[in-house]
Amino acid sequence: MNIERTMQFILDSQARAEIRMDRLESRDNGLEKRVDKLEKRLDKRMDGITKLMQQGMRMLVKTDSKLAEVADAQKRTDQTLRELAEEQKELAAALKALIDSLRSGRNGH
Repeated sequence: MNIERTMQFILDSQARAEIRMDRLESRDNGLEKRVDKLEKRLDKRMDGITKLMQQGMRMLVKTDSKLAEVADAQKRTDQTLRELAEEQKELAAALKALIDSLRSGRNGH
């Protein structure tokens, strides 16, 4: 067995292993950079989505408040319409009484 050949083989193997290791490290660095870029893009998008959701929630709260105001106004309108209908009935009855009294005459004629 030749010791020099064995040592040369070990050194060559070590050199090839270091080259492969350097390539892997280079790829790893490239992947890390890509992952960092993707994370930054994702963070920006998430921030945008969060802002949109917050704005949407504020709009919903305003809309809910407006709907409550409209519902209250509708209740008041309904009550006013009921009162007007009752007053119309009273007015119609008064007009009928007036017409009846005019038909029968003032002096009994």
